[in-house]
Amino acid sequence: MKKIITLLLALPLFISAQKKDAYKIKVKINGYKDTVCYLANYYGAKQYYKDTAYFDKNGVCTFTGTKPLPEGVYSVVTPDMKYFEMLVTSQNFEVSTDTADFVKHMSVKGNKDNQLFYEYLNYIQKVAKDAEPLRKQRAELAKYSKENEKELAEIDKKLKEIEEKINSYRENIIQKYPDTFIATMFKSMKEPEAPEPPKKEDGSIDSLFQYRYIKSHYWDNINFNDERLIYSPIYHNKLERYFEKIIIKHPDTIIKEADWVLDKVKDTPELFKYTVHYLTNKYERSKIMGMDAVFVHMALNYYTHDKAFWADSTVIEKIRERAKTLEPLLIGKNAPALTLRDTAGNWIPLYSVNADYTILVFWDPDCGHCKKEIPKLARYYDEIKDKHNVKVYAVSSEDGKKWREFIKTNKLDFINVSVPHEVFKDQNMATELVLSGKTDVQSLNYHKTYDIYSTPQIYVLDKDKKIIAKRLDADLVKKVLELEWKKEKKK
Repeated sequence: MKKIITLLLALPLFISAQKKDAYKIKVKINGYKDTVCYLANYYGAKQYYKDTAYFDKNGVCTFTGTKPLPEGVYSVVTPDMKYFEMLVTSQNFEVSTDTADFVKHMSVKGNKDNQLFYEYLNYIQKVAKDAEPLRKQRAELAKYSKENEKELAEIDKKLKEIEEKINSYRENIIQKYPDTFIATMFKSMKEPEAPEPPKKEDGSIDSLFQYRYIKSHYWDNINFNDERLIYSPIYHNKLERYFEKIIIKHPDTIIKEADWVLDKVKDTPELFKYTVHYLTNKYERSKIMGMDAVFVHMALNYYTHDKAFWADSTVIEKIRERAKTLEPLLIGKNAPALTLRDTAGNWIPLYSVNADYTILVFWDPDCGHCKKEIPKLARYYDEIKDKHNVKVYAVSSEDGKKWREFIKTNKLDFINVSVPHEVFKDQNMATELVLSGKTDVQSLNYHKTYDIYSTPQIYVLDKDKKIIAKRLDADLVKKVLELEWKKEKKK
C-alpha cells in the first residue's frame, strides 16, 4: 500500500512534466555547435526576443516552453547575428539547414506552412537572379533616360513580367492552400488594382475615380479577426501605408479613418492594442502642424480604463493628462485668455488686443534661439504693421533688466508683457493679484496653460483669437499671414 501511495503522489509530478512543453521546435544548423541560439518574434514592424536554446555537438538546438507560442513569423538568430525566418503555425516541428545558405538548404518536418514558405523563398531567389542584371542595366540607362527611352521601356516590361510571375506564384498558393497562414499572408499583401476610370456625361474622365476605388478596397483582403497578422510585419505595413500614402493628411480625415479601422479590430485584442498604440504614438510625435489633434482624439477616446486593457492606471492618466493639456491649444480653438503686465506696469488682456491677426509669442531674453528669431520677427513686423492690422503680444519669461534691454536694443514694437518675478517668491502677492481681478491663475501659470517647454513658441491668432497656426518661426509667420491675406482677397 505504501508503494501505491508513493506512486500516486508522484503521478501529478509526472503529469506536470508531460505538460511543460507547450511548444517544441527543433532546429539543426550544420556549422554551429556548443553555442547559443535565439528565437525572436515579430510584433508589428519590430522583432522581440522570445527564447534561448543551445546547439549541441551535432548542431541541434530545441526551443521549448510551458506556454504555446502565438502563431506568426519568427526568426532563429545565430550567435553571429545571422538569422532565418520561419512560420510558427504549429507548436511542434523541425527545421534543418546549413550555414552555406539558410534558404537553399532548408528542410522542414511537421509544418506545411514552412514547407510552402521555403519553396516560395527559393523561387524568389531564382527570380531575383533574373531581375538583378535588368535592374543594374536600367540604372545605367536611366542616367541618360531621354536617349534610352525604348530600351528602358523594354526593361520595364521584363521586370513587370517577373513581378507578375511572383504574384501568380502567390495567388496559386492562396487558391491551392487557402487554410494555411502563408496563404493568409499573401492574400493580406495584395493591393487593389483600380479599373480604368469611366467617362462623365460630358466626356471628361473622373480623375479621382481610381483613388476612391483603391481607398475603398484597400482593406478588402485583410481579416481583422486574425490575430496572427500582428505577429508578422504585414498588418503594420498595411496600416502605415494607409495613413502615410492613401488617405488625405488632414486631422479630421485621419481621425475618421482611425475610428473606422479601430472599429474593425475592436474584437481582436492584439490588433486593437497595436493600432491604438501605433496611431497615438505616431501623431503625438508628428512634426506636422495640427496633427496633435489626432493624438488628443486617440488619447481621450481610446486610452480609457475600459479600453486600454494593456496599460495600468498611471500610464492611462499620464497620457490623458497630456491630451487635456493640448486640447485647448489645438488649431481652430480659441486661444486661452491671458492677462499679463507690460513694461509700464499695466495689465494687458490678450483679448483686449484689437487686431485682425495677433502674433502670440513666448520667449526668453537668455534663450539662444530667441536671440535669433525675435529680432527677425521684429524686422518683419516693422515691414507690415503700417499695411495690415496685426499686433504682437510677446510674453517674456523674464521681467527684469535683461528683458527691458533686449526690447530696447532690438526695437521690439510689441505689446511686451511678463509675469512679475515677485509672484514666484511671494504667494500672497499672487493671491492678491488674482483676487483683485488684475489677472488670474491661468495667466500667472502661462507656461502650463500654453504648454511652454521651450522657447520661442509662436502662435498666429485671427481677429477672434482663434488659433490659426502654431509652433512657428519668423519665416513661417510670414508665410501663414501671406496665405491668410490671399484668402481674404478671394472672398
